[in-house]
Amino acid sequence: MQWVQCMLLLFLGFQNASSVQPVVAVERTVFYREKAAGMYSAMPYAIAQVVIEIPYVFIQSTVYSIIVYAMIGFEWTAAKFFWYLFFMFFSLLYFTFYGMMAVAVTPNYHIASIVSSAFYALWNAFSGFIIPRPSIPIWLEMVTIGFVQ
Repeated sequence: MQWVQCMLLLFLGFQNASSVQPVVAVERTVFYREKAAGMYSAMPYAIAQVVIEIPYVFIQSTVYSIIVYAMIGFEWTAAKFFWYLFFMFFSLLYFTFYGMMAVAVTPNYHIASIVSSAFYALWNAFSGFIIPRPSIPIWLEMVTIGFVQ
């Protein structure tokens, strides 16, 4: 059952990262115009991008966690559910921020989606079920998604 959970997390994460890329690319054009006009610097823009994604990802992870936690049949205790919600929230937030970062370091979102696809394949390979976790070299442990035991 762990591989199903990992695949669901990867799918939603990839979707979050991919869906945020065109939006960030359009916002970057607005940022360049307003920065040239002296409206604000890069730090308030970056903080605003981070803060605006948190409620959306929180609602997404909460709805997802309630539905999936019940369907998988995990034990219904408050502590375990909130740990599950915690990991889902920060995992989805991580993927969303990765999509934003991919656009920030590439010239446009088309190239960002190509670069992101390479990392998606890498994360999928090292998530623990294509290559068993004990077979992954210790120096590649940082690539693994820590969700699968």
